[in-house]
This record gives sequence, C-alpha cells and structure tokens, in this order.
Amino acid sequence: MKKIFSTLKMALPISLFVMIFTSSCNKELPQPIPNEVVVPTGSTIGDVLNTNPDFSILKAAVIKSGLMEAVSNKSNVFTVFAPNDEAFIMSGIPLVAIENLPAPVVASIIQYHIIPGQKVTSAAVPTTFPNVQMVTSFVIPAPNTNPLVRFSSFPSKRGSNLWLNNIPVIASDVATANGVIHVVARVVAPPSRVLLDTMSRDADMQYLVAAILTADAGVPEGSRFQDYLANPLANFTIFAPSNQAFMNLLAYNNLPVDPSSLQFLNQDGALSAIIANHILLNRAFAANLPSDDTVIPSFLAAIAPPGVGLLTVSSAGVKGAGNPTFSNITAIDRHAINGVYHIIDQLLLPQ
Repeated sequence: MKKIFSTLKMALPISLFVMIFTSSCNKELPQPIPNEVVVPTGSTIGDVLNTNPDFSILKAAVIKSGLMEAVSNKSNVFTVFAPNDEAFIMSGIPLVAIENLPAPVVASIIQYHIIPGQKVTSAAVPTTFPNVQMVTSFVIPAPNTNPLVRFSSFPSKRGSNLWLNNIPVIASDVATANGVIHVVARVVAPPSRVLLDTMSRDADMQYLVAAILTADAGVPEGSRFQDYLANPLANFTIFAPSNQAFMNLLAYNNLPVDPSSLQFLNQDGALSAIIANHILLNRAFAANLPSDDTVIPSFLAAIAPPGVGLLTVSSAGVKGAGNPTFSNITAIDRHAINGVYHIIDQLLLPQ
C-alpha cells in the first residue's frame, strides 16, 4: 500500500459522511417572488404547440399527457425544453410510438421537460460549475422515494451555448404569454435507476461496485457508500474507474488481478479514502465540466485534513493529487436518479 499513499495515513470515518450528506444538492435557482397577478396577452405555450408544425409530435404527447390545458392557461407559468419533431425521431420516438405508449409513460417524459412556476431565460442560467438544479413537473414514482418528490433537471451554459443535462439547446428564448420555450436537440429522458443500480448493470463497473462493497464491510448500515449511492434524494457526480483501471492498480501493487484482491487495498481505510476521492457532492454533466485546470473538492475533502481530497479537472481529464498524470474520461454522462457518472481509465489517488 505504500505505493498508493506516501503521506495519507488515516482511517476514513465513513459514519461522518452523514454530517455532509445534506449539502449534496446542486445550486438551485432562486424561487420567484410573487408579483401582482396580471394576465398576459399573446400566444401561450399551448398556442405555439398547436400552430407550429415542427412540434406535431410534442403536441400529441402533451395532449396524451393531459397537459395541454395547463400550458394553454395564461395564468400559469412554465419553462419548457421542447423537442421538435426531428428530436423525437432522432431519439427513436416517432409519432406512432407516442400513440402506442401508455399515457403515464408519455406524461413522465413530457413532465421531465417542464419547469413549473418559473420563466427561465438563457440569460438566467450561469456559466459556472456545477450544473444548476431545476425541479421539474415529473414526480418520482414509488417505490423509489416519496411520491411527492419531483425529479430535477440540470441546465448549464458554456459561452452562449445552453444545455439541459447532456442535451444541447438548438433554439432558446422563444417567448410566450405564459413562459418560455427552449428547443432541444433530443428528447431528455428521465433516469429510471439510482447510481448503485445503474453501475451494477454496467459490465465495466464490476470492480468499482466490488470496491464499494469491500470498503463498506463492517460499516454501520446508513453510513455506507452503497446507502448513499442507492438514495434517490442524493446528488452526486462519480468519476468511475473502469475495470481495467482497477486491474492496473492491483497489478502495480503485485496483487492478484481479481476483485477479491481489493480487500488488500483497504488497510487503514485506504480503499474508502480512494472511493471517496472519486465522488463530487453535486451533479455535473460533461458539457459543464471545466475546460481549464480547475481544483474541485471531492467527497473525501469534506472530512479529511485540509488539502486532502482535491481533484484537478480540465480538458485533459481529471487527476488526484497522488496521480502523476491525468486520467482520461472515456465515457460520459451515465445518468441516474441521484447523479451521473463518467468513466475514467485510472484511479484518482489522494496524496
């Protein structure tokens, strides 16, 4: 293990993660201040859908979802990220699919594109890291969590280019009497599984999942990595090492290249520290990752001594303080209910 750490000699107190868990939400836009009610004039979002032929599939989906009356009401306010017909078709959802899908499924897709109660123009979306968090109209269904809790979506801006999650906006700020429309290049699909479940189904994440379970051995339930990564209310970004990245580390330390060997990396909580060093306490899609060298605190930095657990992210990739080179990001934007992960080709080591 001395090959992994030269100065980090500490046991990671996983139970202290509870102290910082509530800080894991992304930035949220300020709540709108109620003003005097004035019914606006002009075309509503519903009027645009009814008259613009490029939105014929979206119109059918909104009608099937039972939302046309709401988006046609001038007393309501919405921000709609609207896929046009080409976006639906390129996403594999032609009109016939909308006609054949169950209404609740169609409603969940459409609700995920709608920000209720706010008119959010492109100018209101900051260019800073991480992504802004917006609460959508889509209620997270049971049994994942409380059915009153709604999904969030995550817009960002780089220069003048606007994104929603990992989907580019191709036309922004279409003003209406009851809100604003931003046209997106693809359908923005809501995630259906939490991070732990999503990674467990990824063939290239088997060593990482095994490492998480190994690090959790003996840790009280509720304070384990697996508990946080299975919590639908959490909000993380994970730089997720591939199977090969773990295999390279095991071979470097003259250990058998097998998931069972991960237990030998867990001396004095070292494996827990390594895993925590790959997790950010907010959500960032690839379009919002900094392109210039930017130091970002990891999960580890919140509980370790000052200066420990800092990552450097740039266009070259991401590196830990203990890494001589940047790790390449080889796959991006694996989205889950409680976060997103990007696959990297080496582990991020604390100093």
